[in-house]
Amino acid sequence: MKNSKYELNSLGYIKAGPDTFTYQIGETLQEARELFSDSIQSTGRSNAQLVKVDKYKVYPAGVNNLEPNEQKEMIASNRLLPELIEKQIRMLYGTGPVLYITRRKGKDVWKEFVDHPEIQDWLDSWLENGMADDYKTYFNKAIRSFYYDEGIFTKWRLASGFKIGLNRIAGLEHVSNLRARLATTAETMNRTDFEEYEFRYVIVGNWMQPGKEYKVYNRFDYTNPYAKSTAISYSKNPSHGEEIYAYNVFFRGIRAWVIGSNRTPEYINSFLENAISARLHIVIPNAWVQSKVEMLKDMCSTNSERKSDNQDLLVIKFSDTDIMEVGTEYHEGLIAEYTTKELRKLANYLSGAGKNQGKLYASYSFTNSEGQEERWKIEEIPNKSKEYIEAHTTYDKRADEVITSAKGIDSSISNISKDGVISKSGADAHYNYMIYLNGLTIPEDVVCRDINYAIKLNFPDAYKSGIRLGFYRSAVEKQQDVSKENRLTNSQV
Repeated sequence: MKNSKYELNSLGYIKAGPDTFTYQIGETLQEARELFSDSIQSTGRSNAQLVKVDKYKVYPAGVNNLEPNEQKEMIASNRLLPELIEKQIRMLYGTGPVLYITRRKGKDVWKEFVDHPEIQDWLDSWLENGMADDYKTYFNKAIRSFYYDEGIFTKWRLASGFKIGLNRIAGLEHVSNLRARLATTAETMNRTDFEEYEFRYVIVGNWMQPGKEYKVYNRFDYTNPYAKSTAISYSKNPSHGEEIYAYNVFFRGIRAWVIGSNRTPEYINSFLENAISARLHIVIPNAWVQSKVEMLKDMCSTNSERKSDNQDLLVIKFSDTDIMEVGTEYHEGLIAEYTTKELRKLANYLSGAGKNQGKLYASYSFTNSEGQEERWKIEEIPNKSKEYIEAHTTYDKRADEVITSAKGIDSSISNISKDGVISKSGADAHYNYMIYLNGLTIPEDVVCRDINYAIKLNFPDAYKSGIRLGFYRSAVEKQQDVSKENRLTNSQV
């Protein structure tokens, strides 16, 4: 028997009623490591391996194939990132999707917004054509995928019963990055280097709960777009050094900061809950632990003989309701369970000031191999709550700075400054907003790539004339350049 519900760490705590007591095994951490060396495990990361799903080999999204899922949970738990990403989504979407033609004159380049009734009718018909969402909702989801993962999976649906003169692409559907993975059927044995074009399939399912509930789609083939009635494409903002998937360019660099920022409230709340009661620290001597190991081994040996003679096995009675069964074979869980019960008995004694008055608790002392006496020690813990909370608050402010700077949104438009105060400089906000808008070309190109290719297939003449689908974002004018009656303070929103 190797497993036990009891695990003994070299450092820990134990609760007794309203009180909390910390403990350690041995006078130093090195002694504990030597005594419980099996509990120390490596946390090194291994190379990513392709995941086998029936005949398909899936290229993992991250080392454990769950990076998008873990990333989503980590971001959702952060108090800043969800709203920062929502701001990015709103700024890219602007007032919504529009058709335009890019015009150039000398050094000037601008978008001329145009109408095309046939394209607009096709966009407005997605729900009637059986798509899961209308085209605006598709864009909303696609932008969200871009800012979370910098890659977008899109399902292409061909019109059924194609006739000359009708649009062959019925519409597009967004597929969540949490559910989609690229796969191949090629031989991958002993290979460590792959290229994206080799992965001709997309498997969609719940990767958090692997099983047989998944669907396999062909990858959309731009050289033969009508080959399959349903296919999935993958558009991405290429990540440096990553050949298959795109990865969130900011997240990996600040992952540790996000984890720390998410845990800070838990640390402070836990401290406030336990700090007042965690006033005593218990030091358990190695000699005591080792003596109990020998005692338990002897009891197991005796129980083995008693079992052969059909006698009742020996047990350890801590109280009328707390009895520990030892069994016939020693394992590390026994000493962990025994020590935990002794700690709990001591903690219950120490926590009951009124009911334990006049009572005695049996302490233990042992003589080690060098003839020196070792005892259980109960030491008072100094409560430095001010220093503890200030340290976490300082870290939290620094984490906020790192997270906001990594997102590339200046505090004047993110509404977050070093001290959590909204920036009040209108000039800074206007200047930084215009700089940010000028950097949205690549995000818009990735988000609109598939729908513009669909326009190329359905409306080749319009596409040749330069018509594309993008987003309209108005350039906010400085209030000093706006007539008094048209300023924001006099406008209705």
